[in-house]
Amino acid sequence: MQRRHLLLTGLALLGSGVAFAVKPRADIVPVYVVPLDDFPEDYSANVAQALASQLGIRVRAGLRLPPLRIPVLPETNQYASEALLERAVRASARLPGLGPETYRLFLTTRDINSQTGNFRFQFSMHSPSLNCSVLSMARLVEIENGEPRLTVRTGERTIKLAKRAVGELHLGWRRSTDPDDLMYAPLMSVEDLDRIGNEHREQAEPATPAAPLPPVPRDRP
Repeated sequence: MQRRHLLLTGLALLGSGVAFAVKPRADIVPVYVVPLDDFPEDYSANVAQALASQLGIRVRAGLRLPPLRIPVLPETNQYASEALLERAVRASARLPGLGPETYRLFLTTRDINSQTGNFRFQFSMHSPSLNCSVLSMARLVEIENGEPRLTVRTGERTIKLAKRAVGELHLGWRRSTDPDDLMYAPLMSVEDLDRIGNEHREQAEPATPAAPLPPVPRDRP
């Protein structure tokens, strides 16, 4: 009887238009950085820590995902970004603290490209519908004596791309035409990535042009 009374009271309050502020659950992780099977976990943890420190948000590093069957684009050594994201989302569906609003950033060393092959390559790819991105380090490493090396510059490039991804999909940042801005686009080469800054300055909305004034009537002679 008491339970029925509480239920009816609750329905009455809802019908009266009384609004309740729903607080976000404290156990939900806002941003996850998740390494694929080919990416070192300690490096992924460093990326997560740098994002949390520089963006001032809560970021958690996930464990490395199991091997995924990702199709390779015909006549290339590049992996299809769309299929990678779909499989990575399914494989990471049981991360602790994962919620509908959790943004996932997947890290890989694979060279990636769009399924259509319209680009030479992709540094990263975003999926707003899946609320996730993938960042590739394939083009970020430096070559020394013919061998790929993880250098300080490699780390700087990785953090820039990670901040761009989190900024655009999680924080709502817009791309910029300022070549010194972190969100400058398009990035066509690693040289472009090195050239941009590490900070984003929000651009003001363009002012709506005022409607033209009607012509002033003249007195007839």
